[in-house]
Amino acid sequence: MTPLQAVIVEILRARGFDVEEQDGHLLARKEDSEAVFCVTRRAEQKDIDTFLARYADFPGRKVLVTVDPLPPSLLDGLERTVTIWGRQDMERELDLMEGGADGHGPVDELLATDFPRLLSADDMDILRDRSVGERIVRPVITADEAVDMTGNAVAGFRQELRLMPYYVFGYVCPLYHRDERVGVESGTLSVNGRTQRVEPWPEVRELVYSMEEPHQRLEAVIAEDVAAEVAKRELVRIYTVDREHVVEEEHVTLTEKRRTAPREERIELEHLGMFFVPLWYVEGAHGTVVVDASTGRVVSEDHCSF
Repeated sequence: MTPLQAVIVEILRARGFDVEEQDGHLLARKEDSEAVFCVTRRAEQKDIDTFLARYADFPGRKVLVTVDPLPPSLLDGLERTVTIWGRQDMERELDLMEGGADGHGPVDELLATDFPRLLSADDMDILRDRSVGERIVRPVITADEAVDMTGNAVAGFRQELRLMPYYVFGYVCPLYHRDERVGVESGTLSVNGRTQRVEPWPEVRELVYSMEEPHQRLEAVIAEDVAAEVAKRELVRIYTVDREHVVEEEHVTLTEKRRTAPREERIELEHLGMFFVPLWYVEGAHGTVVVDASTGRVVSEDHCSF
């Protein structure tokens, strides 16, 4: 499940829907209402066609969720039975979840009987201009807890919350022995936008889109394409393995080393977006300690560049 899908699941479950993933799409049910969601950051014609063909006979709502604006060519050819959720819709539902707004939201339309709703020209202007807030991993550690965790290491007297930028990528990494493809690895990883450190990224992380706690947002110092190259090099490193292989030839046992490795040009990456991890920076008389506010893990200082 992608981070964007996880946000939609969180929204729907908060409104009482049962949600399950099916072949890359989300099925939501509540009492007599049901909807199927195609969730993608950037909608492509082939993805929409596949979605509509698969659910041509689906009796409930069909919802296309996309962060990037839809080009006119896609909008003009889109079936009237499809509801579009854009950035404004996600913002609205998140505000309702956090108690920052009153009234109805896009989810309420899933329960209505007069569907489909058509986008107006004003809706499309808002969709193009508005943006979802920063995607921040939800902090669970307070400043006092961060100080307690550092103990006597630094005798902390000042704390500051900083948001570290991470480029997050889904990857598919084929493995080869010589010219033969022998396997594939897939998953999600992140590249620190300041240090270029590559780290695993959980498939599901609880996100927030704003914070009341005073904080400093750090800017990435590398571009997305640079982060992608860093990610590919790291995947080549971690998935390159030398194994001993035993061969029997004419009553002679031979042991040879076989290398299994990715090819950088064959690695496929999907940029899932920029995410921010909250870090408590605890400064004291004896130095500094950095604590990941989303996990409570103490982060080595050389992991961070301030």
